[in-house]
Amino acid sequence: MEENQKQFKILSDCAEIAELLKNNPNINSSQIHLNIPNHKFLEVLHEIEEFVKVKVDLSQTIVSIYMNEIEFIFQKSNK
Repeated sequence: MEENQKQFKILSDCAEIAELLKNNPNINSSQIHLNIPNHKFLEVLHEIEEFVKVKVDLSQTIVSIYMNEIEFIFQKSNK
């Protein structure tokens, strides 16, 4: 019997980055800006919505979440 696990493509990468930065004693806090192509932004919003288990306003053009005390800011790119 297979387990139905949700895959968080972008957020998995962000979690790895957050873990590395949190474990670095030379960094107190971080904020990372990510420009997401227009055609992928809705996919990212859905992924965030599933991750945080809270309804996300899909009309937003900027969303931020914290992982391991690192703020990730996702911004819809015009490209």
